[in-house]
Amino acid sequence: MATIKFSLRKNEGRDSTIYFRYRPTTNLDAKLKTPYSINPEYWDDKNGGVRSDAIKPKTKILDQKKINKLLLETQIALSNFRTDFSTFIQSNPQATKKEIKEFIEQTYFPHSTPQAKNTSAVPDKFSEFVDFYIKEKSRTIAGMQNSITDATRKKLKTIKNKVEAFNRKLTITDIDDRFRERFADWMHENKFSASTIIKDLKYIKTLCVYAHKKKLEINSDVLHWEFIKPEMKSTPPVLSMQEIQKIQSIELTNDYLDNARDWLIIGCYTGARVSDLLNFRSENIIDGNLLKYRQKKIANQTTDSEEIIFLFPEVIKILNKRAGNFPRKISDQKFNEYIKQVCKLAGINKKMIGGIKDKSEGKHGKKITKEFEKWELVTSHICRRSFVTNFIEVLGKDVKIQTGHRTDEMVKLYDKTEKMEKALRVKEKIETHLKAV
Repeated sequence: MATIKFSLRKNEGRDSTIYFRYRPTTNLDAKLKTPYSINPEYWDDKNGGVRSDAIKPKTKILDQKKINKLLLETQIALSNFRTDFSTFIQSNPQATKKEIKEFIEQTYFPHSTPQAKNTSAVPDKFSEFVDFYIKEKSRTIAGMQNSITDATRKKLKTIKNKVEAFNRKLTITDIDDRFRERFADWMHENKFSASTIIKDLKYIKTLCVYAHKKKLEINSDVLHWEFIKPEMKSTPPVLSMQEIQKIQSIELTNDYLDNARDWLIIGCYTGARVSDLLNFRSENIIDGNLLKYRQKKIANQTTDSEEIIFLFPEVIKILNKRAGNFPRKISDQKFNEYIKQVCKLAGINKKMIGGIKDKSEGKHGKKITKEFEKWELVTSHICRRSFVTNFIEVLGKDVKIQTGHRTDEMVKLYDKTEKMEKALRVKEKIETHLKAV
């Protein structure tokens, strides 16, 4: 429940208006009046409420009974006010002081704010509509909608900035097939990838559909937009078993690189996401080679899930090397930085086409696709891809048990085995089977 404190602004006559203050952060401090008032004689400044000894339940005096009734009504009113305000904040976690004031005025002082209705009008200008959409979708409505995530809010603001750079005066009704073509050309000229262009246009379509639901006029073109998945120009890198062994065998004199190398090897033999991997704890090992851990919440999950995975002998070797403990915990950022150095020292330098974000191209960087040495393309995600690619033929559908994936389709996204390599594996299995017959 939102924390608010009631107080009196005295010297206003016999009855003083009750105010409330809401200050969740140093950047937001809202102090506004409520529609209630009370005689300061019956007010407890310290606790911010009706004095507990002011109500005398056993009195037979008529005037005191009237006072009791008024004070009880005030207590109930303030309690309901607190509940209503908390519900508003829960549904509008990003509410500004102005929006809080509008809520109070519209809810408790409707006759004194005749223009309040206009503040909720649906804007037609695209940039303003994005802000409106974020505000609307940041509310949680039981049984109807969950609040959008911070990542979605950030993505929508990024799209708004791109569209403003393209056409600052764009309105929702301007969005049609011609806009789509011109905006896609503009993004391509500014070196955005095909996948980014498609994702942004999908978001824009979603915004237009929502505008349509809000009775805003839109061009019917956008309702029929379809999208073709772009062909990947590059294949995300994986580490083969030979490359993993090569990384294991190199001598590293720096402890921080040796620590990162061990995490990399553990990742390639467990298939865990880096957010889970770097939080592994030795006290959660069961029966010597099973590990229980809580997989952090991902899309379509409402809570963390408990997983149990097998620890390969190579992982046990690392634990034995470290007196039964996992390597020292490091941040995701440092892990990404250090494993690049490890792979470079191990000679993981096969040339391949890949994409790297170039920070010099802008605040968040743009993906540059060209030929790199493999070590340059290494990130924490290589652990998960390498595990699936190296062990899917052995484990089959059971690979999901180790990685925590929910569907076979998700596993396939991580399997980067080349067609020739798959064919050779099938050949080897058939030959082995025929020899045994």
